[in-house]
Amino acid sequence: MKIVELIKNKFDLEIKSVTLIGEGYDSKAYLINNQYIFKIKISANDKKGYKKEKAILEFLNKNLKTDIKIPKIDYAYITNELSIMGYRKINGRFLNPQIYNKMNEQEKQILKLDIAKFLKDMHNLDFSEIKNYTINNKQNCLEEYELLKKTIYKDLTKKEKNYIEKFLERLKNTTVFDDKKCLCHNDFSCNHLLLDENKKLVGIIDFGDSGIIDEYCDFIYLLEDSKEELGKEFGEDILRLYGDIDIRKAEEYQDIVEEYYPIETIVYGIINNRNDFIEKGRKILNEDVEFI
Repeated sequence: MKIVELIKNKFDLEIKSVTLIGEGYDSKAYLINNQYIFKIKISANDKKGYKKEKAILEFLNKNLKTDIKIPKIDYAYITNELSIMGYRKINGRFLNPQIYNKMNEQEKQILKLDIAKFLKDMHNLDFSEIKNYTINNKQNCLEEYELLKKTIYKDLTKKEKNYIEKFLERLKNTTVFDDKKCLCHNDFSCNHLLLDENKKLVGIIDFGDSGIIDEYCDFIYLLEDSKEELGKEFGEDILRLYGDIDIRKAEEYQDIVEEYYPIETIVYGIINNRNDFIEKGRKILNEDVEFI
């Protein structure tokens, strides 16, 4: 069923225009009437369900005191067969390295302060009301390893197996998963941060991965050196402004998550019957030289 028919059938909303504006592993996003963002779940991954995202956004809108806008759900239809969620569009431009590099030092400092304060305030919320939405990253990795063992592990090359086993050893020995748990966005990247015309942070979107999880999770992308993100120095500045956190452990956590990415990609392919993701993950494993 097309998006227009779905929304007309489920909600009392006249549709004048529809534009596909984003497509991820687990959902598609549409701009409706240049006013609302509608997300439709397309993945078989139950952990990405909109029930959790809706509950956490409602909790944040009720409890988080901030001038930074986050989605406020106006429309929702959530079942095992179909999940749709709609909220009023937050206006702004997504942060990226090009915009950041044109900012003056004062604008950059204000941005870092605003990010650090938002994260600190969110992380300090009493999450007992939504404690059912806890995510155990370490346990998830161990379970996904067992899935690999039961499925395609025997068909992997010696090099691929060596990478996976070395990672598993590191996972079991690290202590970074033993520290503070709190409510995190858990996908805190540049393309989810909106700036106004004065380059001020005005909105944060896409809480689909959010949950009660390791505090370090919200610094993964802030510390990432890539063409999409702002680099390790940017993340370290925010960590210092954030305060009361082990920067070394935050960086170790980021490195572990980055190391796990090709394995995670393979597992996604297995769960969603996507051979292209399995091959993509295996290709990354074979390109990596650190664990050879």
